[in-house]
Order: sequence, then structure tokens, then C-alpha cells
Amino acid sequence: MKTQINTGDKAARNVQLACLLAVAAVIPLQAMAGSGGGEFTQVYDQLTGWSNGILGKVLGVAALLVGLGVGVIKQSVIAAVVGIAMALTAGFGPGVIDGVISSAISVVTPI
Repeated sequence: MKTQINTGDKAARNVQLACLLAVAAVIPLQAMAGSGGGEFTQVYDQLTGWSNGILGKVLGVAALLVGLGVGVIKQSVIAAVVGIAMALTAGFGPGVIDGVISSAISVVTPI
């Protein structure tokens, strides 16, 4: 049994795809990821302070202990590795994110 393709549906799909591609092409023009945002400075400072301070250390140690406990129960080292990875992410994550976002690529004109 053959199915017939409705040409109206195919044309509508092509129009939808064209609109989607047009929107996808325009969206990057509106991106301003590294500039402005001064109103979020206080929130950013608070979160990085928590992560780099005592709260981050407590969460890192807690993740390590939970990972070790689950590792002992399941007799697997993977849970401890996940705990260590979470502790490292909590400790070094904010600095890495700050470095990536605030880095600037300088364009040098060749002579």
C-alpha cells in the first residue's frame, strides 16, 4: 500500500525550516555575553564567595565523604571519584569560569 505525500505539507515544512534557519542566523547577532550585566555583580560575588569560602569546602568534603560511603557500600571506587570531582569542581570551578568569561582575545594587525 503506497502512501501519498501531500505537497502542501511539504511546502509548509520548508517554510518552517526557512523561518527556523533565519531565526538561528539572527540570534547570534543579539548576543552580548561578555559585556554589561553590572546589576548581577553582587549576586556573582556572593555565589563565588560561598563557593570559595567555608560553604564550598564543607560541600566538597561532604561530597567526598558521601562518595566514599557509597563506594564502600557498593565496593566500587567510582563513587569516591565522583565525590573528588565534585569537590574539585566546587573549589576550582568559579576561578575557571571567571577566567574564561573575562579573558579577551587581542587582535594584532600584522605589519
